[in-house]
Order: sequence, then C-alpha cells, then structure tokens
Amino acid sequence: MADKVTRIAAGVLAAAAVYAGWGGWSWISTKGDDTLSYAQARDEALAQGRARVAEVTTLDYHDIDGGIGRWVAASTGPLRDEFAGTGKETKNTLRDNETVATGKVLEAAISDLDQRAGTATMLVSVEITTAKEGAEPATARNRFTARLQHTDGEWKLSALNQVPLGGAS
Repeated sequence: MADKVTRIAAGVLAAAAVYAGWGGWSWISTKGDDTLSYAQARDEALAQGRARVAEVTTLDYHDIDGGIGRWVAASTGPLRDEFAGTGKETKNTLRDNETVATGKVLEAAISDLDQRAGTATMLVSVEITTAKEGAEPATARNRFTARLQHTDGEWKLSALNQVPLGGAS
C-alpha cells in the first residue's frame, strides 16, 4: 500500500513539475512577444480613440468654453489647432443655438496601427443626440474615419472625417 501511495505521489509531483515548467516557459516566451505588444497597443488605441470621439461629438451650450477645452485636450496637430482657434463669433452662435449634443460611440475598430510611428486609423459609428429645450431630441447616426496619434503617453485625435452613409443612385 505504501508503495502505491509513493507511486501516486511521484506521478502527481512529476505532473506538477511539467505543468510548472510549461507555465514558466509560456510566461518567459511572451515577454518579447511582438504580437502581444501589438494587441495591447491596438486595444489601448481603440479604448482611448472611442473616448476621444465621444468627447469631440459632445457639446453643451451651457459650457461652450469647457466643451471646446475638452475638444482641445482630446486632439493633437491641425485638428487641435482648429479647435483651439474657435472664435468668439462661433462660440456665441453655439450658445445662441441653445443645443446640447451628446455623442455615443456605437461601434469602433482599429483598421491600421503603426506602433513605431505612433499612428492609428479607426473606423467609428457614432450616435449623436441633439436636444433643445421645448423640442423632442433628435438622433443621427454618423460614421467617421478617425486618425489617432500617440502623444504624451496618450492616443489623441489628429483628424476626424465623416464617411458618407449612402451612395448615389
């Protein structure tokens, strides 16, 4: 009986050693795995890109300056410059319109990622709800191509272009 227990214990110990060796090898082999690094960068770009698109498709007329400030913070390059250059006349028009626009990302996907250059392209579907006091909210669905740039440790929008929803007949 003791001999049988010893064999079972030795078998369990051998199986545990094989499993530990395999686990250790798997962990070490992923340390330099470019595929894993690429997947993490893609997921990070997607999550931050979704948040940035939602940010720049949202604006409350009660806080135009704060909203545009958030647009500036969510962007980089010429797009950032465009947002930062929003003039007083445009701000007054936005205030006078008394509309609250809320962007909600429905679907998004990274179609291109260049880790070395720190750039990505994202296709995104956004539902924008506009509400004006005394009127029913209106909802529109839009598709965009977003260019992302990795800057200061974050993915920010460098371009946002609307994609036409239908073709010509």
